[in-house]
Amino acid sequence: MADITTSPLFILATALAYVINADNETTFEEKAKLITAFGKHVSRGEMTNEELHAVMDDAFEYASRTELDLFLRNVTPNLSPGQKVAIFINIYDTMLVDGIVMAGEKAIVNKFIGAFDISRDTVRAIREVLMMKNDTAVFTDRTHPYNEPSYRFELKIYDAGVSDSYHSPQLTDKLPGMKERWKETDKPS
Repeated sequence: MADITTSPLFILATALAYVINADNETTFEEKAKLITAFGKHVSRGEMTNEELHAVMDDAFEYASRTELDLFLRNVTPNLSPGQKVAIFINIYDTMLVDGIVMAGEKAIVNKFIGAFDISRDTVRAIREVLMMKNDTAVFTDRTHPYNEPSYRFELKIYDAGVSDSYHSPQLTDKLPGMKERWKETDKPS
């Protein structure tokens, strides 16, 4: 088995495994979330289907035999701030994707919040976005709170490294070098 405490992609897979295993029942939606999160690496030729299955098998095996607190202590120092937020978003989305939040899932997500030192404001913003994304009742229930004329969605991003004030979210292609990386992957083979 690979050392998942040093590979961010394995860490993500294992984090998802903890959430999926929380209620001892994997739903269709949770499986689809895994395929969405990792299938693109197969499509891009970054890993084979066999390697993807090995990653998933290793992640679920590790999660089934290792206490979450130990996992978090081992992996947290190896992750960048962006990787921590991306993992948190993915596990939160996985928790919400089937429309049922189990107590075990919530407890696991709360441990990630503590270990990754994610602020309440960040959790609140992520929760709002993911609840909107996963709540299709907004399309079927005219009385849904999101359908009220007074409902407004606003997202503010704070980057302490840039300034002391809130600013509008920036598309990732505004980051230095990001457009160039996209152009490299868009070139015909």
